[in-house]
Amino acid sequence: MRVANQLVMVFVAVLLTFNASAKKGDKVPAYIIKKNGDRIEGKVLLGSITDHEIKVNFFKQGQSKKTVYKPNDLQGYGYEMTEVDDLGIKVKRWVHYETHKVDYPPKPFGPTKVFIEREEAGELNLYCYYIEVRNNPKKPYRYHYYIKGNDGKLRKITEDLFRKEAKSLFKNYTALSTRVGQKQFLYRNLDRMVRDYNYWTVNRHDKNEYRVAMKE
Repeated sequence: MRVANQLVMVFVAVLLTFNASAKKGDKVPAYIIKKNGDRIEGKVLLGSITDHEIKVNFFKQGQSKKTVYKPNDLQGYGYEMTEVDDLGIKVKRWVHYETHKVDYPPKPFGPTKVFIEREEAGELNLYCYYIEVRNNPKKPYRYHYYIKGNDGKLRKITEDLFRKEAKSLFKNYTALSTRVGQKQFLYRNLDRMVRDYNYWTVNRHDKNEYRVAMKE
């Protein structure tokens, strides 16, 4: 009975933690980067995944008046997100967006100059871009990855050409490039692969030895 009660208490604690995570309509700490490079601190109003790609509802530090910024107005923005990890622990992380031109709008008849989320930064910057799928309620979004290297050019990585392009991107890190296409090294794992590649470019350990970078 004592064990059962402890399990109930743990379940309740996890549930309370989950309910405490940030959700649509919440105001959370944030920043914007203006066209001239100025960074302004404040808060943003959380919306849906694709809402965040089209506009940002921003409240300057200490002010209650909302200003709506669109991709043409900013270099990018970011906000602090509270969520629950796999262990049921509440954690905070920063979500960063940059302004880029893409080939397809996130919503029907929407703009193609958008904010896209930067998932990894380093030698390679990885971005994840979401598009609404309104005729599929079970999977309301699909996503695409984009990569930016030292040349500053943004390239879309499609699932069809993923193996070829990933092997080329990671060719200098043999331990990674030879694993592309294997289990845990598929298109959906590209975020971790880019993180591990960036880790290798900084540490320069043996290119035939695979090491996993810690997610920050």
